[in-house]
Amino acid sequence: MFMNKTLFLSLLFLLPLFCDARQLNVSSLREGDMLFCVTDVAKADDFGRSIVESTKGVRSMKISHVAIVCEEDSGICVLEATGDGVVMRTLDKFLVKRGTVLVGRLKGRFDSRCSVLRAKSHIGKAYDYLFSDTDDEFYCSELVQKSYVLKSGELVFSPIPMSFHGEDGAILNYWKEYYGKRGLDVPEGKPGSNPGALSRDRRVKIYSLAK
Repeated sequence: MFMNKTLFLSLLFLLPLFCDARQLNVSSLREGDMLFCVTDVAKADDFGRSIVESTKGVRSMKISHVAIVCEEDSGICVLEATGDGVVMRTLDKFLVKRGTVLVGRLKGRFDSRCSVLRAKSHIGKAYDYLFSDTDDEFYCSELVQKSYVLKSGELVFSPIPMSFHGEDGAILNYWKEYYGKRGLDVPEGKPGSNPGALSRDRRVKIYSLAK
């Protein structure tokens, strides 16, 4: 019996979603994996909500943050850029109060050890509230973008145009006010990165994290 053509095409379309639905246990994490945090928009503050309203995550998920897995003698830790600056904390502390967390694992030749060491070299630096590509401060995806390198030493992720607009293409009022208070124009289209775009990169395999 031949499968209905419409049903076949529907299953074919859904196949990537099923493939990406595999789970990884905490014990299976590797150094250099990325942890993507999915935001519950109903519980998010204006800052977090405006990030996910102006960016797009894998499978249209509301991803507002990304962190880096590193292996220490004490166990698995996480490197991240938050309001506290660039810090390293235990995985347990990172996962406290986190909702859905996805694991992003790079495919191909990737120098995970060198990349993590590059990220560690920025520990103690301030959080980049202006999302600037030209200072020595870091926001979450910028830490990944500027740290991850191939075996050749080239960056894995090139800068992309930054997005501060909604689905209609208009810059969100939140960002107009955010930068206006600082006497700056919204850096729409300037070089940068965002966690949602990293999660959608074709070189990144996405898993759900089984806590």
